[in-house]
Amino acid sequence: MKKLMAIFLVILVATSIFAAAQAEKASSVGKIVELKWYQPEPDGHPWTDVGYMIAEEIEKNSNGTLKVTMYPSGVLGTQAEAIDMLRTGSLALLTSGPSILASFYDPVQIMSLPYAFDNAAQGYAFFESPAGQKIFTDIQAKSGVRTLDVWYFGDRNLTINKVNVRTPADLTGKAVRCMDTPVAKTVVGSLGASPVPINFSELYMALQTGVVVGQENPVPTIIAQKFYEVQDTLVLTRHSVHLGTVHASEMIWKSLTDDQRSVIATVLAKYRPVIEERINKNTKEGLDFLRSKGMTILEPDLTPFRANAKKIIASTFGNDKEWMSVINGLETFKASYK
Repeated sequence: MKKLMAIFLVILVATSIFAAAQAEKASSVGKIVELKWYQPEPDGHPWTDVGYMIAEEIEKNSNGTLKVTMYPSGVLGTQAEAIDMLRTGSLALLTSGPSILASFYDPVQIMSLPYAFDNAAQGYAFFESPAGQKIFTDIQAKSGVRTLDVWYFGDRNLTINKVNVRTPADLTGKAVRCMDTPVAKTVVGSLGASPVPINFSELYMALQTGVVVGQENPVPTIIAQKFYEVQDTLVLTRHSVHLGTVHASEMIWKSLTDDQRSVIATVLAKYRPVIEERINKNTKEGLDFLRSKGMTILEPDLTPFRANAKKIIASTFGNDKEWMSVINGLETFKASYK
């Protein structure tokens, strides 16, 4: 009898422990955290389309404790407003670019300098290096915005009208559109052209009327904006490996469990190459499309463009100790990169 009683007690205790574990698991699963994700690009763009895949996998791998809701096409406001939403915790995730953080640390724009990187892989490696991480951890401490990942957006190239561009000298005195920032002006200057700040929404008309004779953007953007209608030549200068960044609200990030943070980081890392593959596919198909529209596509020797970029960067930032410290850090990284 005593033996039966002992067995009964063991079974009872085991059952109670199992029930408690199941209750705890159910309670945990019941706490669903919604993460709002701002995407600047519309449906159909690799960033957004792969973003949906990432959202689904995060939900699955977190056992339903995380639900990611995508907001494409910048419907929540400007990207600058999205940064403020990250800081207050009303937004969890934002896909943008490193330059959006320039108000917290101007040299973060180093990733947008002409010929900063030879390819996307080199850009990823810099982001993950001690030099790259120092930039973003310092910004995180100041801003409350954590940078989780970098995504490829495409190589930026030059379009032009009625100019056979082989060297920077061919662009001397030619007005080429840029954004109204020192770094953007440096980019156009490195190509040999005269930078002219124009709002992106006004660019098509400016090209059509000859206010500027050229502009620079990745191939998919050139197609989406129909610049091939008002430009006759694409010059593959590949002057910028355009990298975007995925940001998180530090306030929300800290509120997540270690497992939830691990799930997000792991899934982002898994899909980074998927995004790059899709961007490259779009670019290849885009070049064929532009040829079919009658655009001439030039592939000049990039050596003189790289050399001119170094001169322009030195003249623009050579007397700025903060900038030069970061630039030297990048150059040291590239010298050791394999």
